[in-house]
Amino acid sequence: MKDEQNLLEGEGGMRRHQSMQRLARDGMPEQRDPARVVQDEEGNLRITVKKTKPILGIAIEGGANTKHPLPRIININETGAAFYAGGLEVGQLILQVDGTRVEGLQHQDVARLIAESFARRDREEIEFLVVEAKKSNMEPKPTALIFLEA
Repeated sequence: MKDEQNLLEGEGGMRRHQSMQRLARDGMPEQRDPARVVQDEEGNLRITVKKTKPILGIAIEGGANTKHPLPRIININETGAAFYAGGLEVGQLILQVDGTRVEGLQHQDVARLIAESFARRDREEIEFLVVEAKKSNMEPKPTALIFLEA
């Protein structure tokens, strides 16, 4: 069990799932269709996940009506398309879903946007623009909070 936990958790307790090899029912490795990951000039990642599973399989926290103004990925379900494709990671902040900016949206509106985008039958993939939390300048830094409180 300890070894299994080490596979699921990496640096800082963040889940690193891309390196895990999934086995099909016959014991052979599953053929994966990995996510396309493109980094822009600002360090953001555009991640395109194919809709290869019945569920996307991510959980988020945050939104305009919470203490975290940008939604953050807090879990990736092992049976979902996001886990299967790789690319998305726990801790990333979501900036856009299929080209729609999420800044200023309440939590339930972001969740609805993701669910509706994944459910669309006219597209075979869903696209996220994300940034690692530590690279984001859109959330207040701890030093800024101290400065504002002083």
